[in-house]
Amino acid sequence: MHLFGLWGSIVFFIGFIIWIYLFAQKFFFSVFNMTDRPLFYVGIISLVIGTQLFLAGFLGEMIARNSSDRNFYLIEKKVGL
Repeated sequence: MHLFGLWGSIVFFIGFIIWIYLFAQKFFFSVFNMTDRPLFYVGIISLVIGTQLFLAGFLGEMIARNSSDRNFYLIEKKVGL
């Protein structure tokens, strides 16, 4: 989760910022033909890849926490009682 979740969040945030910019261009400055701009596709790809990276990290964390030998400790010697 630490590696993929961080990168997924960053990439998703970049895609979200691109989409906010495109939204402002479309509704406030009346720019048309948004799908002719490469930035439109970069924003879509960033959102999708960011979501996939985040979910990969989340699923990896869930699998690691449900490991059968997570709480298995090898005790070398017993001290005390």
